[in-house]
Amino acid sequence: MDKFEEIGKRLEEELARLRKFVDEEVAPTAEKRTAQVLREASEKLSEAARKLEARVAARGSQASTDAKS
Repeated sequence: MDKFEEIGKRLEEELARLRKFVDEEVAPTAEKRTAQVLREASEKLSEAARKLEARVAARGSQASTDAKS
């Protein structure tokens, strides 16, 4: 029975070390990368919105030109 208790204690210690590693090493790196990806996506979405607005404006100009003819 002592062996099972030792194994259980050792597993708990290793899990605590793993949690600490994830909290201190993995999570901050993942959060930085996520922030970077979101910024890049935001820039691409802004660019797409500008292109759509330009298309709408061009159609509006074309429609008013056609209406005058």
